[in-house]
Amino acid sequence: MLRALGDPVRFRLLRELPAEVAAEIPVGELARRLEVSDTVVSQHLRVLSAMGLVGHHRSGRAAYYYVKPEALLAVRQMLANELPGMFGLEGRLSRLSARNQLIGKVVEVRRAEVSTEICIDIGGQVVSAVITTASADRMALAMGDVAAAVFKAHDVIVQK
Repeated sequence: MLRALGDPVRFRLLRELPAEVAAEIPVGELARRLEVSDTVVSQHLRVLSAMGLVGHHRSGRAAYYYVKPEALLAVRQMLANELPGMFGLEGRLSRLSARNQLIGKVVEVRRAEVSTEICIDIGGQVVSAVITTASADRMALAMGDVAAAVFKAHDVIVQK
């Protein structure tokens, strides 16, 4: 699943494909939007279809593809449950009472005398947290480490 979704063309295809009720984009149009050949799009659509993430219907010679939202939701839930174990963190993180755990890679550690800012890349988005330097030392946090950003209900993040 990770390999299939990790391909940049497939990932972009999933973003371009409409829901079933609006499945009116032919392969040629998808190829134009992604700036690849029709053949490349067709090959990637076959992989996504075989995985059950994409469906299609035919109208004459044209095939119209669409995303299966329920399948994507199931994949999202599976990855959310399985990724911590893949990184060897399952035992440590599963005992945490917080549900909002985002696993990523430490991309920056800014140490100061009292506090340390930890930056974690989570799927291309960087989350920063300030913790005590003593805590950062106890955890031995370093660039490249796999870590989790945990969100508690009383904290609010604002996005514009």
